Amino acid sequence: MKKQLSDMNNTELRQYLSEHRHDEEAFSQALEILLDRKKNLFKYPPPSQMNYQEIENIFKAGLNKE
Repeated sequence: MKKQLSDMNNTELRQYLSEHRHDEEAFSQALEILLDRKKNLFKYPPPSQMNYQEIENIFKAGLNKE
């Protein structure tokens, strides 16, 4: 069973792009998904600009995700 592009992780998408680099439609769809994921990444300010409580909350949230 073939996996949907949206269900692939970033490594699988990169592999898919490599394998379908001559198929414009397939390449375009996979690239769009990969770029959308990159845009949606939340970036934190540098730790030097955050107080201890903010940093602790970020770590706790990350630990609770797994």
